[in-house]
Amino acid sequence: MPRQLQLRCFDAKRPEEDRLVIIWDWLMPLFWGPPPGERDFVRLSTIEEFVEKNLRFQKCKAVAGDTCSCGKKPNEVVSPGQSPNHYEHRVSKVHGPLYRHGDRAPLSSYPNDPYNDVARYWPRGYGQLSEIGEEQHYRLGSYLRQRYFDLLPLMYNYNDTHIRSTDVDRTLASALCNLAGLYPASNTSRVWPHVAFQAIPVHTETQDHDHLLKPADYCPKYLKVLSYVESSKEYQCVMNLTAQLQKEVAAFAGYSTYTSDIYDILFIEELYNLTLPSWVWSYYPNPLKSLYLFDGFITWGSTTELQRLSAGPMLKEIIENMQRKINGTLNPDRSLYVYSTHDDNVVNTLMALKVFNGILVPFASAVLTELRALNNSYYVTVSYKNSTETEPYLLQLPGCDSLCPLDQFVELTKEVIPDDLDTECAEEVTAGTEYLFQVPAAAILPEWEHCFQKPKSDDGLFHFLSVKTSSK
Repeated sequence: MPRQLQLRCFDAKRPEEDRLVIIWDWLMPLFWGPPPGERDFVRLSTIEEFVEKNLRFQKCKAVAGDTCSCGKKPNEVVSPGQSPNHYEHRVSKVHGPLYRHGDRAPLSSYPNDPYNDVARYWPRGYGQLSEIGEEQHYRLGSYLRQRYFDLLPLMYNYNDTHIRSTDVDRTLASALCNLAGLYPASNTSRVWPHVAFQAIPVHTETQDHDHLLKPADYCPKYLKVLSYVESSKEYQCVMNLTAQLQKEVAAFAGYSTYTSDIYDILFIEELYNLTLPSWVWSYYPNPLKSLYLFDGFITWGSTTELQRLSAGPMLKEIIENMQRKINGTLNPDRSLYVYSTHDDNVVNTLMALKVFNGILVPFASAVLTELRALNNSYYVTVSYKNSTETEPYLLQLPGCDSLCPLDQFVELTKEVIPDDLDTECAEEVTAGTEYLFQVPAAAILPEWEHCFQKPKSDDGLFHFLSVKTSSK
């Protein structure tokens, strides 16, 4: 039973199974909401039935090739619904979930868009979190409550959890909805009898000063390196192959100049069951989807230098928090640091860790970077939860096991960790510097493949390209 469980409504005169009922708020981490057929209270028989069907956790947990004392093999001791490779030993120390905001309205409309009546089609406004997005993040927060239940008290405390968001409405709103699931309201946390929530702060910085989650937006060196990548023969090859496509789509959409964001607008409109114009189907979903991914995401984090100046600051904070947790200098001594961000943050982070699969990031997806302790040693696991309906996928960084020793994780990521962001952003780019342009093979259309070198790795996960800066 959860700590501080409150019992209510004991009445010996009632039928035996109804003599004692329990406030269901305390059981939210188990049920993800009110149990079916129940309102304010839960019968003990309901709890017993739920536990019997859903919470048969093994007491013996095997990790990374070890065998438990009970004789079980590693993949035989997972909980129902878990991936066999999910490390379910409850000895986690500190976590850094990074997630994308939930479902939203399109960021804008295109000039000839039949659905540009904002009040009618997007009543909350362009770019705003939708009710679907609210639910997605409530469910994700409820999942995180289940995952970290043994580390986080049910009542929010400043010393346990810190939430950081970009200064954008949809990420701030997503963080609040996520917290409603992570810290479900209980009877003792209700200031007003009929208002069920815990008031939890979400921290942010204005975008032009957000050196943690949006550092590239103000970094001159990042913009310079990006311009070199965009002038490379590989990038220009793709642009030339799609030049006619871009011209035609721009004309249909009413743009003077093509923007790859047209894909996002069409995607959202289709998602909301709006009938797309007939011209769209010659270009959508592909090649517009692949061009949107290539031009708007992969290119932005395609080199180690770009990753260092975009995802690097956040990865640096996560690693430093892990190290401080271990040596006892983390103050406050928190267990959870949460980052509410965007799809480009997720892509840049996965690319920096060399585990991006070349697929657009769904709403409310999360990267879970977790410090774990085992036999007096410390390890890092990285998992990718790309659906609120499924368990996370445990990822394996190139050069390390899925359960990666912390020291090895630090070594593998050191090239994308900036020493001092302000200093590096102010640096001039040395003429002739060579950069490695990384493109996930899954993101490349067959007709684009001749623009790139063949993968150097046997798994075909990446195309490796060398791009030299201008000698100007």
